[in-house]
Amino acid sequence: MNRKIILASNSPRRREMLSEFIDFDIVSKSVKEIYDYNVSEDVNVMSIAFNKAYEVAKENEEAIVIAADTLVYKDGPLGKPKDREDAKNMLLSLSGTTHDVLTGCAVMCLEEKYKKIFYERTEVKFKNLTELEIEEYLDTLEYKDKAGAYGIQGYGSLLVDSISGDFFNVVGLPISKLSDVLNKDLDIDFLKR
Repeated sequence: MNRKIILASNSPRRREMLSEFIDFDIVSKSVKEIYDYNVSEDVNVMSIAFNKAYEVAKENEEAIVIAADTLVYKDGPLGKPKDREDAKNMLLSLSGTTHDVLTGCAVMCLEEKYKKIFYERTEVKFKNLTELEIEEYLDTLEYKDKAGAYGIQGYGSLLVDSISGDFFNVVGLPISKLSDVLNKDLDIDFLKR
């Protein structure tokens, strides 16, 4: 199947990761990311990813559309911080503890009636952080627009003690699982660019 591929995302991190492996266009639609407390966190990220992909796929039925949604979860969802104080509170709650990062992915091609929705979960253990370390991290402004108020691919890596699972999932796209799905189902091989 030789079809146009669309990444339905405004995330520069997702764009950068995926561009290492395949060529794609970017089309993004505004989708409300509302957490539903009546269902599990994995269902939430898959549902939001599906909605993102479907909004783009409706106008690009012949294309393969990929969308994702990432959530930091510790005793409930930790979304993107509203401001510096919110980010500080998130980081304080993560300090010295383990939390999960979940990314839901949706891959679809409406013309082919193809839809695949899945998620990846990665466990992240934070160091015991001092208030000064948190303030210094916040000074980098890296927390902005990041679920859980940190970016593991940058200065946020200094806050992390260890991870168990897919590193790229924490960045925002479970590349290994996505590659498996695209290769098995749609004959798109990340190793044959």
